[in-house]
Amino acid sequence: MAGVGFELKRLFRARTAAGHIKAYSYSAIVTTGPFALLTGMVLAIQMLFQVYDAGLDESAVFLGAVVYSFVFSQLLSCGFTIVLTRYLADCLTVQHYRDVTPSMFGMSALLLVLGSIASLLFFWGKPLAVELKVLSHLFFSLLLMVWVGSVYLTAVKKFKYLILGYLSGVLISFGLAALFLHTAWLPPAAGALFAMDVGMGVLVLFFFLYVTSCFGLPRDGMIFAFLPYLGRHGRLFIGSFGYTLGLFLPNIIIWQGPWGVLIHDTFLYAPRYDVVVFYALLSILPLTTMFVVKVETHFYERYAHYFGAITHGGNLHMIEDARKDLLYVMWFELRQAFEFQFVFTLVFLAFGNYVLSFAGLDYNSVNMFNVMIFAAFFSGALQVLMIMLEYFDFQSGVWRIGVIAAGANIVFGIISLWIGEKSYGFGFFLATAIALAYSVWALIRFGRGINYYVFCAQPVFYQANAGIFYTIANFLYGKDLPDLERMEKA
Repeated sequence: MAGVGFELKRLFRARTAAGHIKAYSYSAIVTTGPFALLTGMVLAIQMLFQVYDAGLDESAVFLGAVVYSFVFSQLLSCGFTIVLTRYLADCLTVQHYRDVTPSMFGMSALLLVLGSIASLLFFWGKPLAVELKVLSHLFFSLLLMVWVGSVYLTAVKKFKYLILGYLSGVLISFGLAALFLHTAWLPPAAGALFAMDVGMGVLVLFFFLYVTSCFGLPRDGMIFAFLPYLGRHGRLFIGSFGYTLGLFLPNIIIWQGPWGVLIHDTFLYAPRYDVVVFYALLSILPLTTMFVVKVETHFYERYAHYFGAITHGGNLHMIEDARKDLLYVMWFELRQAFEFQFVFTLVFLAFGNYVLSFAGLDYNSVNMFNVMIFAAFFSGALQVLMIMLEYFDFQSGVWRIGVIAAGANIVFGIISLWIGEKSYGFGFFLATAIALAYSVWALIRFGRGINYYVFCAQPVFYQANAGIFYTIANFLYGKDLPDLERMEKA
C-alpha cells in the first residue's frame, strides 16, 4: 500500500478542500473501484435481461452461476493470495525480481487445478446444460486469475492500470451481453456468461501482459518457489480463509432453509436473504476508504519511525517515545475511522428501510436489514483490525480471529436456521460481534506488549521451514531455491 500512501500524502499536502476531496476520491477509486465495477456489471446485465424480456428462468441461471463463481472463487483464493502478497512483498523488498512473474504463473496454475477439481465435483451429476457448465467453470477460473493478477498490480503500485483493466473488462462484458441478448445468437444465460468470460479474459490478459512487461517472462522454471511461504505463513492463510468463510457462511447456511431456491437442480441460493446482505455490505465501503486514508497518511509514518528506531540503532528512550506515539496515533485513527463509518451506517439505516420497501421486499426482510447493517459494520471493523495485526506480523492473533469468525458463524448460523426466519441475520450479527470483541482484545494485548513481541518473540536461531511445502519446493529446485528472509537487499 506504500504507493497509495505516497499519492495521498501528495494530495493532502495541498491543504485545500479540493486537495482533500481528490485524496478521498483517489482512495475510494483504488479500494472500492474494482468491487463497484464488477458489481455494476452484474446488475447492468441483469437489467438487460429485463429489457430484452429474456425470461426469469434464464436470468436465475445466470445469477446463480455468477453468485457461485464470485463466492467460491474468493473462498478458494483468499488464503493463497494473502500468502502470495507476503511473498511478493519480500521479493520486492530485497529486489529479487527474478521470481515475481514465475510466482504469478505458478499460483494461477495451482488455483486453476484446485478450481477445476472443485467445479468437477460440484457439477458432477447436475442436470444443467453442458455449455452452461463449461461457461460457468470458465468464469470461475478467470475470476481466480483476476484475484491473483490484482495482487501484482497493487504490489507494483499501478493502481491506474488496475482500474483501467477492470473498466475495460466490464465494458466489454456489458457490450457483448447487450449484443447477444439483442440478436439472440445464443440462449440468454449462455450469451451473458460468454460475454462475461470474454470480458474477464481480456482483464486477465491485461494483468498478465503488464506484469510480464515489468518483470519479464519466467526463464528458469521456478514457478513454485513461493511454496515454502504456504507453510511458513500458514497462520495468515487460516486467518484470511476463516474471515472470508465467516463472511459467506451465513448465506450458505440460509440457502439450506425454507428461503432457499433451487435453479435447474444445480444452484441453490436465497434471493430474499442475499439481496439484504448485499445492500448491507455496501454500507461499509466508506470505512475502507477512510481506513486507507488514515493508515497511509498518519499511522504508517509512526509505524516506520518506531521500527526505524529499532533497526537503525535508536536508544531505549527513542524507542519508547516512538512506541507511545505509534500506539496513540493507531487508536486515534481507528476511532476516527469507526466513528466516520458509524455515521454512514446510521444514514444507510435511515434510508435503507425506504429503499428496500420500494424494491418490493417484505416486512421481515426490511427488519432483517436493520440487523444486518450493524453486522456489516462489525464485519468491516473486524477486517480493519485484522489488517492492523498483519501490519505487526502478529499472525497468532490473525489466525485465531479467523477461526473464531468461522466457528461462531457456523454455530449461530445453524441455530438461526433451527429457530426460523425471524432470527435470520442475528446469527451473523452475534458471530461478528464476538470475533470483533476478540480482535479488539488481541490488538490491545499486542499494543501493551509490543516491545516484547518485537524483541523477544523472535526465534533465537533461524531455521528454514521444513514442512510439506518446503519439502516439495526443495525437491523441485534443490539448492537453487532462494530463501528471501535471509537474502540481503540487491
